[in-house]
Amino acid sequence: MFRKQFALRKKRGSDRDNVPTDSECGGANPETLLPQPSNTPAPPPLLSPGVSPRNTRLNSVDQQFTGLSEGYSQANAGGGREASSQGPLGLKVIHRPQGDRRVDIVFVHGLGGGSRMTWSKDRNPELFWPLKFLPLEPDISEARILTFGYNANFRPGSGKYKMSVLDFAKDLLYDLKYAKDESVPELEDLRMGEASTIALAYIYNITNTKIATNYLHGSFYGRPYCEGGAAAYMQGQNDPTYEAIIKSVSSIIFLSTPHRGANLAETLNRILQVSFVTNPMQFIAELAVGSQALQKLNEQFRHVAPRLQIVSFYETRPTTMFKKTQIMVLEKDSSVLGYPGEISKPLDADHHGVCKYESPGDPRYITVRNVLKSLVEKAKPNDKPRTSARQGPTLNFGEYLSVSGSPDRDYNFFRDRWTSGTCNWILSHIAFTGWLEDTHCKSRVLWLNGNAASGKSILSSFVIDHLVQLGLPCSYFFIRFADQKKRALSMILRSLACQLAYSIPAYADKLLLLEAAATDLKTADFRNIWQWLYKQSLFPLDISYPLYWVIDGVDEADSPGSVLKLLSELHLTTIPIRVLIVSRKTHEISSAFQKLGKQVHMEAIRTEGNQDDFRCYVNQEMDIAGEDSYREEVTAQILERARGNFLWVHLAVQKINKCHTKVDVGDALKDLPPGMEALYNRMANSVQTQPSSNNQKLGMSILGWVTCVQRPLSVEELSDALGSDGLLEIHRTIGDLCGGFVVVDKEGKVAMIHETAREYLIRGGDRDSQFIIDKRSTNDKLFMRCMLRLMDPTLRSQINRNQPPALLDYATGAWFIHLSLGSATHSDILDIVVKFLRGPHVLTWINIAAKRKQLRALVIASRYLTDVVLKLRGLDGEESLAHRQAIDTLEGWATDLIKVIGKFGDCLSQNPDSIHRLIPPFCPDGSIIYQQFGRKESKVLHVSGFTNNTWDECLARFSLEQGVVASAVHTAGSRIAILTNIRKSSCIFIYNSATFEEQRRITHPERVFKIQVNEMGDHLVSYGYTTTRVWNMTTGDCIKTVRNPAKRPRPQTLLFLDKGSTVLVGSEDRCIRSFTLDGDSTEWDTRAKIDERSLEDTMVNFPTCSSLSPDGNMIAFGYRGHPVTVWELEPPMLVGQCNRTLDETDMTIRENTWGEVVRLTWHPFSGEVLGLYLEGLLFKWQPYDEEANATVHTGANFLDISLDGSLVATGDAVGTIKIYATADLSLLYQLSSQDPVLHLSFSTDSRRLYDVRGAYGNVWEPNTLVRLADSSEYPDHNSDTLSETFSLTKLSLYTEHHFARVDNVIALSGQSVGPLYCYGTEDGVAMLCEVGRGKVCELERLTSYMSIEQVAWSEDGRLAAIADLGGKLSIKRIAKTGQDRDTWQVNHEFDLVIPPQQGHISQLLFHTGGHQLFASTSTMLYSINLNSHDLVESTLPPGMPKVKWICHPTLPDYLLGFGNTSVHVFLWANLREVEFYTYFPPRLRKSATISSTQTLHTCGNFKDAGETLGRLISNIDFPHVLLEISHIASSGRPEREYLVFAVTDIHLDSWGDSHVTSDTNTTSNDLPYTLLPADIASRIREPFSFLPRRGLVFLDVDRWICTWRLPSSVPKRLQGERGSGSNSGGIEQYYFLPRDWATANEANLCTIMPDGTLLCPRNGDVASVQFTKLRK
Repeated sequence: MFRKQFALRKKRGSDRDNVPTDSECGGANPETLLPQPSNTPAPPPLLSPGVSPRNTRLNSVDQQFTGLSEGYSQANAGGGREASSQGPLGLKVIHRPQGDRRVDIVFVHGLGGGSRMTWSKDRNPELFWPLKFLPLEPDISEARILTFGYNANFRPGSGKYKMSVLDFAKDLLYDLKYAKDESVPELEDLRMGEASTIALAYIYNITNTKIATNYLHGSFYGRPYCEGGAAAYMQGQNDPTYEAIIKSVSSIIFLSTPHRGANLAETLNRILQVSFVTNPMQFIAELAVGSQALQKLNEQFRHVAPRLQIVSFYETRPTTMFKKTQIMVLEKDSSVLGYPGEISKPLDADHHGVCKYESPGDPRYITVRNVLKSLVEKAKPNDKPRTSARQGPTLNFGEYLSVSGSPDRDYNFFRDRWTSGTCNWILSHIAFTGWLEDTHCKSRVLWLNGNAASGKSILSSFVIDHLVQLGLPCSYFFIRFADQKKRALSMILRSLACQLAYSIPAYADKLLLLEAAATDLKTADFRNIWQWLYKQSLFPLDISYPLYWVIDGVDEADSPGSVLKLLSELHLTTIPIRVLIVSRKTHEISSAFQKLGKQVHMEAIRTEGNQDDFRCYVNQEMDIAGEDSYREEVTAQILERARGNFLWVHLAVQKINKCHTKVDVGDALKDLPPGMEALYNRMANSVQTQPSSNNQKLGMSILGWVTCVQRPLSVEELSDALGSDGLLEIHRTIGDLCGGFVVVDKEGKVAMIHETAREYLIRGGDRDSQFIIDKRSTNDKLFMRCMLRLMDPTLRSQINRNQPPALLDYATGAWFIHLSLGSATHSDILDIVVKFLRGPHVLTWINIAAKRKQLRALVIASRYLTDVVLKLRGLDGEESLAHRQAIDTLEGWATDLIKVIGKFGDCLSQNPDSIHRLIPPFCPDGSIIYQQFGRKESKVLHVSGFTNNTWDECLARFSLEQGVVASAVHTAGSRIAILTNIRKSSCIFIYNSATFEEQRRITHPERVFKIQVNEMGDHLVSYGYTTTRVWNMTTGDCIKTVRNPAKRPRPQTLLFLDKGSTVLVGSEDRCIRSFTLDGDSTEWDTRAKIDERSLEDTMVNFPTCSSLSPDGNMIAFGYRGHPVTVWELEPPMLVGQCNRTLDETDMTIRENTWGEVVRLTWHPFSGEVLGLYLEGLLFKWQPYDEEANATVHTGANFLDISLDGSLVATGDAVGTIKIYATADLSLLYQLSSQDPVLHLSFSTDSRRLYDVRGAYGNVWEPNTLVRLADSSEYPDHNSDTLSETFSLTKLSLYTEHHFARVDNVIALSGQSVGPLYCYGTEDGVAMLCEVGRGKVCELERLTSYMSIEQVAWSEDGRLAAIADLGGKLSIKRIAKTGQDRDTWQVNHEFDLVIPPQQGHISQLLFHTGGHQLFASTSTMLYSINLNSHDLVESTLPPGMPKVKWICHPTLPDYLLGFGNTSVHVFLWANLREVEFYTYFPPRLRKSATISSTQTLHTCGNFKDAGETLGRLISNIDFPHVLLEISHIASSGRPEREYLVFAVTDIHLDSWGDSHVTSDTNTTSNDLPYTLLPADIASRIREPFSFLPRRGLVFLDVDRWICTWRLPSSVPKRLQGERGSGSNSGGIEQYYFLPRDWATANEANLCTIMPDGTLLCPRNGDVASVQFTKLRK
């Protein structure tokens, strides 16, 4: 079953001197390999068959190919390419159908062939079947047929030829795009890839088009194929030039193609070199067995293969070589890819005959023609797309599911070791045939088990190949212990789901729905993966045909029992899923299969090594001469001593093949000990007895790397890891020095020959043997090598030159693992890691991780660094100074890595270099990254204004309006829903979970008791006093209303069932009711009525709480003075009661105490119930037990459990949140903040906690949660088994955190000149601050705690105006003191009160001269003379309820008031309106048909249109005014338009004196404006200001501070025509803000001072950000 890997072996009876002579590995007759005279006669010209009108066109095509040399040269003269004796070069049309073509068929020849002779039998032009046969076939005649020729000649005279297969492929690509149709008099574009080109079918017998397809898919799928020095090709990877062509590729047909290389290619190169004195051809060498080019090509092609229909034909007859010897040029296993979905079929032909046919009746031609007809038929223009009927962009399932690689690599690793004729026994095994051919619609599991190294994985690859050959849908996964990611159950499930998505369109649509709901699968554990991808998405599908899954190596998984436990739920689906489990037989797996057999039909096959397979393998692989009797004698000895171990047989055959005499064979057989243990001892001895100590050391070093590495290394990576100067050939070094323990697979990866070899090397062999790999010291060496790579002073320059060290990728993601697994507490190791973390190398490492999209590795590194800190703290003895410093450094970076990713991760991924200059200044002063790097960058980017110098665990805050009280928070998908009550109605606020922006409000016009969101996050149910309503969260529409029962029972638990189509509610009357979203029924259906009975010492009242199980089949009730009970619903039946044991201090005489249960919830998977007693006792209870199995005192009255069930969070009345591990209820983390916790909820990815505390809510992102969520892929931090086997208390260095009360900033303003700014808070504090210093002093502190609503500065910066909620206005004068230039003096000028009945003050504005102050409310305007304190009042017209005010930029005595549809001009002196302009925003302008000025004035702001005024931006002497207007689109998302007005258009005749009249006589004009270009507007999140030298300053959607220069003169476009052209290139980015800055409630307060300083509120402070490039 195993195939030799390195040596080029000869088979029995083969001739070493034989070479193929056909044009495809020699495509011509044998004579074509020999020297020919120059006067070789040309073949006769092509003749026209003349059988149809279509042949008139054929004649003109035929004329192109008349003759060999002269004819071809003439025909191609216009093409600019030299003709070949085998046919024209380049892409040529040989058949054009009448009318539009249905499909393009492109023929690509092979090695030594040509575009015509390859396809012509006996070189006869009449038998050129693509032209002579195919156009006569129905359906195929509607295709355009083309050939592609290239110079792949290896005959004498071809000389030194350096072109590679890749070069040929690039030629093909170029012609597909740019070649012209020369079959017509006037050259025409081929139009390849247009809509009329439904598909491209490539028919060829060599690898060129596979590379071409990879090259094309490189730009479309982003899968780079790279060969050394191919710089031009690397650029082409991202070239969209070929996108249209590649989208049209649908099928590829392979004719005897060497996918895995051919031994003859290497032989041919040698013969050419020796016999013909020519140079070896690169393109021939690339077809050799083990060719790196082919290996890389196949690896890349696998990624695009699922998109294509692949058909592979293979030869079945040997080819005659030099008229005397016959040999199989290509075996079946080399001609067949073995990909799922591939169709393979034999052709009764040798290597010559697979592509040459003698007539249309030739059976081989008919076979190929039928496939072609089928493919062309599928390409009808009116056919639906092959992928899915869904519209819109497709999803990259591999990226979405975090599947890093295709399982095909592992499949090919084992498939390449299969020997023809072996494994066939399983096809007739009764258990296997029953599993394969079962016609019932029930799932089955087959367990194939055997001893280690018995060939089980090769048998798995054989079964997979067999399933694919039968055309059955097969998904598979090989668990590899050497790769830690492939041991995790979550990765197994992800990979299978990815394969299913590409093969089942209906399932792909389900995953698209998950993605649309923003279901985050990247950090989900296996339970959630199983729930979302299988139980929720796959199981409900209507699939009647069987799905086959093959999972190999289950015994090497991190949790084998969990794999089988999940499979026990296959009985929940009607899909017939057939699962083949392949593993060793262990106690854990055997026990799991016993349990599995109770739920799912299963059988087992025991394999101990099939003797027929052994014999077949030895006969094919053993390469010794001699009589048959002698070979049989040797074979018998091998089989006798094998003991059922294929690996032993393989190693024995390798050793015997190195023998030269019978004596050597005899000695080898004597030296080969029976059994693997003894053989491993002999192999280890060969490593230890190397004659050179350097060789011995090098061999041990290789074994150490391969044993302890975290994933298989490539040969390039291993070479770099060894660091041996002058290492000549790594393959030979491995073979000679490693004793056979290590192999290099055909993908170029270095691995152990078997997992048992790794186990042997770690534990040692004989007790007396010193040969053992010490894991700790080896991990130390690996850590040191990784550090050497990362701390290389030339590393950044190497990366910038695109020449990174080979080991860099591995070192980036593994150094911290080796640190933790090695001697982390040793002083030498500590010194190195501290040096790394304290120097600039740590930022380079972060930069590299960001560029490679490996930011999760930083989170994992944080967790491993935490482990090291805990080890250091656990050391005995007194700590030295260096020891404490090391702890501080490790601890600091363990925290900072988490925070950097949490707050800057998205921007860091897009701009990896930002870690050096843009990120450190934003980190708190107390953080280690700021101390080491932030201070250095503060001269360029300076951040100040914070009182807290440590990281904040509060990510964001939801501030609600006054009088609004939040009572519940729920999360699902990409949304957060907060239930609030406003007097007698309820409002549900919907927020975006990424930006925390409010998306919409849903009003339920009555008091709502409870809400629930479905798993997809698109539907929400709200249970009110009289009605229950279901809402579409995307649009805000109510899609169902149901009247509540007449007695108005209070709901206690809500649940969506049946894929979200049914709502289930449990009420205080112990009645469970439901209704469906489908249909017209508006009535509740009663599912169950529970009749709870009292116990002897209890009395049953209404339940205090209840909770429905996740599947809706059971309900748990909590009571006061009665035990918790669990009931099944259909039929109602008591499951169990939870008896509470008495506390030792309880002095009651009763046997039991029941207490009062206030909260209940179900574990999402285990069936356990968690609850809280009134006094805060948290308990966990299995309903089938009599008592709780775990309890802990929390003091809480609310709880929530994470979606994966591993964590429980509680909140109490004093503001404390605690997080516990569900497994043992151990405390992981707690934080304390102000105000009682009223409700809390985990995020869908369990990285965050949301809580509500009355008037506001919080978003918390503790380090503990982030570390846990992102650690599932690493061996000792694997969340697949974490909750059961690992104490989560290691996740946090500190479990308790305290957060001071935050007084939110609600008003902010900065000086026009000068460094001062002022902000006001909810608690009535007005604070004066200075840029760069922070707080200076309090301007105002209100004893009434009235909030400060408005703050404004005079133009000269000397006066500040402050307005509170009660209408009080305070004027302050600020100036520097004479003695100290750094000290400011504040003088109170006067106070003024605006009557509250006139409304709250909505805006303050100083006159540019500084002598007047303007104040506006919802109904009145006020002007205050700051000298005389006189007050001028004016009533707002009825049509002006919402207006934004500015001073006229050029006429200081006028005010401009902007509404939704009009601009009002007022005089400062008397607040009289003197001018009136109208305009319509784009959405209104389309529907507005108002003609009269009076009507416009009356209708004013179109209040019903839903328009909302945003920011109004202008500067003195700046020529433009910008107005932001937003509205809710039909999709439910807010949309914004930015209107730019030219100040010169707001003109006033004689300063408006002629218009100072009554309101009814004001004039009206249409005011033109221009919309910001769409590409600019779409980038703006918050516009800030105009800067004279920079233009518009704004915060973009990615949190970058940007500027965009407005055109020097904005063209006037009446009623808002949009600016033309794309201007996004004019956007300049300066720096970005952390993710927890500028959240929804803070972004609208951010402002830019005239010198470019940003002021941004943040958790009760205001940060100032100065950037030198943005200053004047």
